[in-house]
Amino acid sequence: MITHNSGHTICEVRDCLLPAASMSTITTFRSVWDWSTYTILALSVAICFIPAIIEPDIISVIIGVALSLPIIFTFITTYYQIKGDTLIVRCALISGKYPISKIASIAPTSSILSAPAPSMTQRIAITFTDRKVLKSAMPLVISPTDRQDFINMLTSINPNIEIKNL
Repeated sequence: MITHNSGHTICEVRDCLLPAASMSTITTFRSVWDWSTYTILALSVAICFIPAIIEPDIISVIIGVALSLPIIFTFITTYYQIKGDTLIVRCALISGKYPISKIASIAPTSSILSAPAPSMTQRIAITFTDRKVLKSAMPLVISPTDRQDFINMLTSINPNIEIKNL
């Protein structure tokens, strides 16, 4: 594993049994964490511990911890990878793969809808040329660190991506 100066991780996947053409590089971008992420996380965890505040006993604390852990796990396991011509979005136990060749545009968004993007202020919306990619007319909303590097990598793979208002 090699860490690039900009903070994202580059992993080279190699297997001597595979032909050279099958070797590929995976570039990982963590999700952005900012004040909105910390605020949402703190409020969510605090709500989980309301029973422990109202009725301070061990069962209430256990319930608070049990409710908090999946929330924290979801936030810390969100990341995005570019592998060949595929964008991989990982959030907790859910992973989605999207063909970069089908990306139509990238634009900043302030959408508050649930998305694999912990930050509420640094989100981008990715729209696809084919509605079947997401099985929805809604865009894919993510919040990668090193946003410009992320966009540059996508446009180097698909130069037809329209960049809006960035």
